[in-house]
Amino acid sequence: MITVQDVIDQIKEGVTLDSSTVDGLKYGNREEEVKGIAVSFMPSIDVIQKAIDIKANLLITHEALFYQHHSNETLEKNNSFIEQKKSIIAQTNLAIYRNHDAVHRYQPDGITEGLIEELEWKQFVVEQQLAYSIVQIPKATLVGIAAHLKEKLAIENLRFVGNKHMNCENIAVLVGYRGGGASTIPLLDKVDLVIYGEGPEWETPELVWDILQQGVSKGIIQLGHAESEDPGMKWLATRLQAKFQSVPVTFLPTTSRFQLL
Repeated sequence: MITVQDVIDQIKEGVTLDSSTVDGLKYGNREEEVKGIAVSFMPSIDVIQKAIDIKANLLITHEALFYQHHSNETLEKNNSFIEQKKSIIAQTNLAIYRNHDAVHRYQPDGITEGLIEELEWKQFVVEQQLAYSIVQIPKATLVGIAAHLKEKLAIENLRFVGNKHMNCENIAVLVGYRGGGASTIPLLDKVDLVIYGEGPEWETPELVWDILQQGVSKGIIQLGHAESEDPGMKWLATRLQAKFQSVPVTFLPTTSRFQLL
């Protein structure tokens, strides 16, 4: 019998988490037998319903249930929409485990690894650090790389700063909210292009804009937070299926929340 705790132990294998971690079992019983596992970036109401529809009784999610990275009891107690979501979860008998910190602490980072594999750039990796990886691809234009990203990640539109006809070879890849200046600005000294999930618009985008005014070709492409991290949770689902072959593991993708007017 495979229990919820068995799956948690596998997720945390080789990783040390301290008391500040946001990871943990948010709903459910650790000793319950796992009949099916659903894995998703975001535990939205539609993902929870899909998990129930496929008869999964354990949902592994990357981000938080209630819209804050760290638990905010004041917010949760005084919001009718959050209370309604809690009521929906309570009716499902679904165990929900948040796996944010552990997967980011794999060597290499599991979320970054998933994105690079989805882009079919694994063979081009020349450097791996905790917060980023650098790939050296055959020379391509920024617009050509954007087309590749859109195809592989099923993204309809991308935001970028730079000359779309510039040639790129060395690319830094960062996921999630690692697009802030402290993470990305130092990388522009050694790469042509930085690809990241999201970050403050007045930091790195403004630096790249000023670099362009100096006649230097540098660029950034912003994927979106979910778009950059979804492949990492898909990667995790594949890893768990290989470990727990008797239990069906299903990856539930997260669709973009933003629409264009």
